[in-house]
Amino acid sequence: MRHWPLTQLTLTTPDLVLRVPDDAQLDELAQVAADGVHPPGAVCFPQSWASGTPEEAASNVVQNHWWARGDWNDDNWRLLLAVLHDGQVIGQQNLSARDFRITREARTGFWLGRRFQGQGFGTQMRAAALHLAFTSLGAERVTSTAFADNAASRRVSEKLGYTPNGVRRLAVDQHLVEAHEAVLTAERWHRQAQQPILAEGFDACRHMFGVLAAPEPVDVVRHV
Repeated sequence: MRHWPLTQLTLTTPDLVLRVPDDAQLDELAQVAADGVHPPGAVCFPQSWASGTPEEAASNVVQNHWWARGDWNDDNWRLLLAVLHDGQVIGQQNLSARDFRITREARTGFWLGRRFQGQGFGTQMRAAALHLAFTSLGAERVTSTAFADNAASRRVSEKLGYTPNGVRRLAVDQHLVEAHEAVLTAERWHRQAQQPILAEGFDACRHMFGVLAAPEPVDVVRHV
């Protein structure tokens, strides 16, 4: 799409492709959410978008993508990417930031359909988002939050080198939950082993993230 260049952005890992979904892919993504994202009764997200009926979960996904696109500006953005494995939509990877030009800090979030969990996809899709943040955008820090019920997300953070950054207490649906914060710095990211990740189409949409110039190259030894 010429007038929404984010559609040109594609991230590729050994097993996955991440991109802004077209209407057909967004419909597939909504169905993945309807089929189930977490066990019944588990609290994994600050908003209960996946805890209602299958129809409500699907509708919430579609509306959230529409809202993120309509609300986008270069000082407050939420990149919501569909994740595809062998051409099939399996989940969603998020990267968001506010005042990124000043803070150089972004936040990751993700979810997978239950039938696609436990296969290592969560690590690859998060790594793709981190590659975009640190290598393309020049982020200095990326943070993540995982609730106590979301042990899988916390394991992904540990694998990718995040370090604990405190625990917050939140009320979700009138219940107390503990939110485990984690942070990853650019220095730590660039000095650890990397998965092979390809980012294409970024130059066309660089300005949409509030980044006008390419980040300085990092002089470290990369391991694949």
